[in-house]
Amino acid sequence: MKQAQFEAQHAALWDEVAVLVKGRQGDPRRLPALYRQLCQSLALARQRGYSPLLTEHLHGLVLAAHRRLYGTQPERPLTLRRWLGVELPRRVREEWRLLLLACIAFWGVALAVGFLVWYQPHWAYSWMDWQQLNEYRQMYDPGHDRVGRSGTGDDVKMFGFYIWNNVSICFRTFAGGLFGGVPALVSLVYNGMHGGVVAAWLSRDASTATVFWSFVVTHSSFEITGLILSGVAGMRLGLSLIRPGRFGRRHSLEAASRRMFPVLVGAALLTVLAAFFEGFWSAAGAIPPAAKFTVGGLCWALVIGFFAFAGRRGRHAA
Repeated sequence: MKQAQFEAQHAALWDEVAVLVKGRQGDPRRLPALYRQLCQSLALARQRGYSPLLTEHLHGLVLAAHRRLYGTQPERPLTLRRWLGVELPRRVREEWRLLLLACIAFWGVALAVGFLVWYQPHWAYSWMDWQQLNEYRQMYDPGHDRVGRSGTGDDVKMFGFYIWNNVSICFRTFAGGLFGGVPALVSLVYNGMHGGVVAAWLSRDASTATVFWSFVVTHSSFEITGLILSGVAGMRLGLSLIRPGRFGRRHSLEAASRRMFPVLVGAALLTVLAAFFEGFWSAAGAIPPAAKFTVGGLCWALVIGFFAFAGRRGRHAA
């Protein structure tokens, strides 16, 4: 039997179970019998090799019905820990193609533009006017009493500003991915280009190079990773609408949303963590640059190591 016929034959059952597990309407006394039929649907879908989106959707319905019947509530602290320690790195590795594309869009453009501005400084004016470049130079001048800041707020106010700023950038990148992924890529390219111009421009001046790199080296490990993960999650949801496969677009989007939820949570936490370090560590003038470079290197190693190796143990048991 083709998948389309299978879906048409059992759609009423799945919809009824979905309504009952939400507990809003319907006769809950029918749930045990429907649960057995649902389990049979899941077994048939797996046996016949139907699309992963369909089997994942049915698996989610079976779990929800089981919890509804037997009252087993998820252990939320352990669930959150599993999301962050296991599901997040696994989902990111599973999306390695989109991750590679997002990294090229950000890092590839940043390095290309950075090298161009480094060897041909006049190209910087193609992306920024002289007032913006001069403002960045003043922000990272060793004599500036508030390194990396142009405002007058204290650390707490700047912490709030950084959260708002980082979250808004990540949200725009994620939301843009819903439109086929292209706006998310454009956002990554733009941020990579902006960072490449500023980094190369300030690195050419010996008086601002050390101040700039010691300021950004720590919080950038979390901020850029959060931005790239937001782009990956957005692109995956956008692709689920463009290429739903053998699944309807609504179900495809629901399945992709469940898969990307740990990634989006991880991106949000990384963004808040980046704002904390930017507000209370990166701008601290009492901390020597050597200490910031050391901590920044450790943070980058931890982030890369986490997404490369975390969650591999017990993969087949999960």
